[in-house]
Amino acid sequence: MNHQSLHQAALIQYRPGIDGLRAIAVLSVIIFHINASYLTGGFLGVDIFFVISGYLITLLLAKDIAKTGRLNLVDFYRRRIQRIFPALLFMLVVTLLVGYVLLVPKDYAALSKSALWSLFSAANIYFFSSIDTGYFATGSEELPLLHLWSLGIEEQFYILWPFIVWLLVKSVRSTTSRLLIVSVVFIASLVLAQMLLKSQQSFTYYMLPTRAWELMAGGLVALLVFAGISLNKRWSEIAAGVGAVAIIWSLAVVSQNDDVPGLAAVPVILGSALLLISGDKTFIGRFLSLRPIVAIGLVSYSAYLWHWPILAFLRYALIKMDVPLMAGVMVLTFMMASLSYFFVEHPLRIRKTSQKNIFVWYFSVPVVMVAALAVVMIRLIEVKTPLLYDWHKYDEVAADTRAAFDYDFNCQYNDFAVDAFTLGRCVFPENTQPTALLLGDSHAAHYLGMLRVFAQHYGISLRNATQSACPMLLDAGNLNWIMNTKYKKGCATYRAAVKAEFPKYDTVILGGSWSTYDRTGRKAFRLKFKKTLDILSKQVKNVVILASVPNINEYNRDCQIRSVRMPHLQCNKRHLRHSKAAPINRYLHGLSKIYPNVYFFDIREQLCDGVECSPYFNGKPVYFNGSHLTMAGSQEIGEKMLKDNNPALSIFERIGSPAQQKN
Repeated sequence: MNHQSLHQAALIQYRPGIDGLRAIAVLSVIIFHINASYLTGGFLGVDIFFVISGYLITLLLAKDIAKTGRLNLVDFYRRRIQRIFPALLFMLVVTLLVGYVLLVPKDYAALSKSALWSLFSAANIYFFSSIDTGYFATGSEELPLLHLWSLGIEEQFYILWPFIVWLLVKSVRSTTSRLLIVSVVFIASLVLAQMLLKSQQSFTYYMLPTRAWELMAGGLVALLVFAGISLNKRWSEIAAGVGAVAIIWSLAVVSQNDDVPGLAAVPVILGSALLLISGDKTFIGRFLSLRPIVAIGLVSYSAYLWHWPILAFLRYALIKMDVPLMAGVMVLTFMMASLSYFFVEHPLRIRKTSQKNIFVWYFSVPVVMVAALAVVMIRLIEVKTPLLYDWHKYDEVAADTRAAFDYDFNCQYNDFAVDAFTLGRCVFPENTQPTALLLGDSHAAHYLGMLRVFAQHYGISLRNATQSACPMLLDAGNLNWIMNTKYKKGCATYRAAVKAEFPKYDTVILGGSWSTYDRTGRKAFRLKFKKTLDILSKQVKNVVILASVPNINEYNRDCQIRSVRMPHLQCNKRHLRHSKAAPINRYLHGLSKIYPNVYFFDIREQLCDGVECSPYFNGKPVYFNGSHLTMAGSQEIGEKMLKDNNPALSIFERIGSPAQQKN
C-alpha cells in the first residue's frame, strides 16, 4: 500500500506525525501476522493506512485542482507510479526468485498468477476469486503475495477518486455539501459492508465497495482541512486523546471474529481520523513525531511489502515460529525495508526525470518484463517442461490427499438437502436397499472410505447423509453448537429430517468432531448426546459411535511433495505425541457400554504406536488436515484392518448380513 511521505508535495506541508501513525499501523500489522495472539486487532493497521491514504490523496488532489483549475491525471498517476512501483517491483522479482527455489510447481504457478494480477492493480480481485473460504479451506498464510490485496484496493481507489474530487471542487461550492456527499458514500459503503459480512465475507474483506468508507473517512478530514476548518488547541488535545484511545482499544480488543470491515472497525477508523484532524502539536502528535517513530513510518511501505513474503516462505517451509525466530523476522523485515527504501524507493522517487521516462521505465517496461516472466513460467509449468523441474520426483511422492468431500458418493452438505435420503449415489453398494445409515458431520464423512470397504465385505448396505459442522444431537435445545453461523440453517434442516429417517434403518452409525463439541460445552454436550443415544438405542437395532481420530495439529498434507524442494522436512517424523486417548473418546467408549446395542469403533491403534500418533500409514499420508482423514487414506486403513482380521471389526460382522458376507 502507498504509505507516501510528502517531502516533495509542495501543495501539502509535511507532517511527521502522519509518518508516526504509519509506524503504529505497520508495526501492528507485522506483530499480528507474526502471532495474532500478541495483538488480536493488529490487522486493523491496514484500515489505518486506508484512512491516511484517503486523507493525503484527497487533500493533494483538492489543492492541486484549486490551484490549477484542472485535473492533471498524467501528473497524478506519474506521482503514484514513482512512489509505488519501484519498491513493489523489487519485492515481486525477489519473491518470484525465492519462490522458484522453495515452492512446488503448482504453488509457484499460483504465485506467478498472483504476481501477474498484482502488477495490474487487481491482487484483491485475484484473491477474492481464488481463495477457498469453505469448510475445509486451507490456511492462506502461505501465500507470499496475499498482502497485496490492500494495495489493489488503494490503486483502484486512485482510478476512481480523482474524478469525484474534481467534481466536488469544481461543481460543489459549499463545504457542507461536499461533506454531505462524501458522508453519503461513507455511510453507504459501511452499511453495505455490514450487510454482506456474513453472506459474502470474502467480497466484503477484499473489495473496494465495502472498504471505501475507510478511505472516505480520511477524505472527509481532508475536505475539512481544505476548507480551512481546524480545531483549537483544547479540542485538538481532546480529539487526539480520544483518537489514540480508540486506536489502542481496537488494536488490543478487536479480533478477526468481529465485524470487520463493518461496525467493529468504526472505532479505529474514527480514531485515525481524529488524529489526522488534531494535527501534530498535541501531546499525541508530538509523540508520533518522535524521530525513531517517524523513521519506522518512512520505511513503512517497504516494511509492509516485505514482512508477509518472509513469513509466508517460513510457514511454507513448515518452520515453527518461536520467539527468537519472531525477533529474527522483525529484524529481517526492517533490514529489507531499509534496503528497499534507501536504494530503490527513495532514490527513484526523488530522481528528476521526464514524465515519459517514468511511465516507460518505472512502469511499462518492468511491468511487461515481470508479467512476461510470470506468464511464461505459468505456461511452462502447465506443459511440465523438464527445463524447470524434475517431474519424476514429484510423481514419485504424489499421494491421493483429496478430502472426503471431493467424492461424489459422499453426501456431505454445507446446507443440508433432504434428497440425501433418496439419492442413489448416497448408497453403497449401489442399487441396494440400505439397512445402515451414517449420520454426523465431516468427521463422520471421512470414515466413508473404510465403511464402504466393511460394507462390501460384511454385506452391509449403507446410506450416508451428513451435514458439515453439525453435531448429531436429536435435541440440541438452545445451545449454540455451531461455531460458524453459516451452517446453522443447514444443521437445523438436517436434525429435523433425521428424526423422521433413522427409524427406517437397522443400524445408525454416528460420527462427529466430538472433541470440538465437548470443548464448546462439556457437561451439556455429554448430557445431550446421552439423550440422543437413549432415543436411538430404543428405535434401531444397532448404534455405532465412530471415535474422533487423533488430532495432528501441525500436519500439512503437502509436506511430502514439498520435501522434493526441501529435503530437511522429514515429513514422517512430524507427528503429535499422544500418550492417552482423547478424553471425549474415553467418555464415549464408556457410555457405549451402558447400552447392549451401542458399540464404539476406534482406529487409534492403526495410527498410534502407544507413544506417538502419525498422519502417515504404510509410509503414505492418510490425513487431509489435522483432524480429517483423506478418503483414500480411510479406505487404505479399512483394507489393512480387514487383511489383519482386526478384532474391532467384530462390530460390523455383527451388524452385517451373514448370507452376503465374503470369506
